[in-house]
Amino acid sequence: MLKLTKGRRLWMKWRMLFIPDGPFGDRARGKLYEPYLKKFGKNFKVGSQAYIFNPNGLEVGDNVYIGFNSYLGQGEIELKDEVLIGNFVSITASNHLMKDGSFRFGGYKAEKITVGKGTWLGAQSSIMAGVTIGSSCLVASGAIVTKSFEDDCVIGGVPATKISTIEKFKEKYGI
Repeated sequence: MLKLTKGRRLWMKWRMLFIPDGPFGDRARGKLYEPYLKKFGKNFKVGSQAYIFNPNGLEVGDNVYIGFNSYLGQGEIELKDEVLIGNFVSITASNHLMKDGSFRFGGYKAEKITVGKGTWLGAQSSIMAGVTIGSSCLVASGAIVTKSFEDDCVIGGVPATKISTIEKFKEKYGI
């Protein structure tokens, strides 16, 4: 794993300006990030304008896709195999701390986020520090996930709660 320096980050941003949108470009952006990832599997894809703040803290399984304009922030993040991240998703593995009545200079506390195999994070959802989402879950668009959930859940709301199971969801929609 290479350390991502300011110079390397600038070089990556410049290179990404010339990568086209679409599946070929998504794979090319994934390849650009791979040398800086803590761990990565095969076929890692990154949508255009997605931003990985701390690739040195990111573990990615096989066949992971990060959608357009998504943000993966500071801290340790683990995305297991076949995780699908929709557009405009925010995954932030750290929280600001308060000091002298202000969050501005209070520092931060990092807590690992884990997203299980085959889970889909819907567009504009937010995953907060310390959360573990089980395998085969569906996180509804716009959900703000502040606590952990077991496998096979449909999760949604602000703050997110368990809405249903994947099995009931599949029955209801004939999937």
